[in-house]
Amino acid sequence: MSELQREFRDALGSFATGVTIATTLAGDGEPVGVTASSFNSVSLDPPLVLWSLAKNSLSREAFSSSGHFAVHVLAASQRALSDRFARSGSDKFEGVDWLRGKLGSPVFPEFAARFECRTRHEYEGGDHIILVGEVVEFEARPVAPLLFLAGRYARHLPDAGPTAESEDILNEALSLERALETVVEGKLGEAELAETRRLMQRIIELARGAST
Repeated sequence: MSELQREFRDALGSFATGVTIATTLAGDGEPVGVTASSFNSVSLDPPLVLWSLAKNSLSREAFSSSGHFAVHVLAASQRALSDRFARSGSDKFEGVDWLRGKLGSPVFPEFAARFECRTRHEYEGGDHIILVGEVVEFEARPVAPLLFLAGRYARHLPDAGPTAESEDILNEALSLERALETVVEGKLGEAELAETRRLMQRIIELARGAST
């Protein structure tokens, strides 16, 4: 990956997305699934959605030939499932509960939303293919979705709405997290060390103030 491509990827990471798992059946009847954040709506009439898949994905043939797929918008509690289906080459469905949906695609019992689709179009999209599906069945649940931002899972603020103090603590904590990443990456110098100490002290002060 070139430096320009890396910068482009990082810029795209500024757009927060939900996290989905797309599933279908391979020609031999085996379940196939991948984690994807490229899901989006296309049309209400007819009801169409799309998502994209890397051309070099091991699952490409299954998704291109099956004629159907299901997209699960993951709940915030399903981070482990997202990680499992983001890996390549493993038996992702081992130990995972699933059933065959209306069109045959594997469907999970837990989700924030689920869309079962008949494949309508497949387009070239650079190093990806873009799959457009007509939704034939869908369901949504009132749970917090799993979110992805800047190359990592995003945090959720309380449902009741953040206070000014909690926002300050969260912002400082995120800054501290980024500072600690420099420790892991071996980039910590005197200036970074001083900033990390300052952030830790600031979080302690904010937490004490919020509790009084």
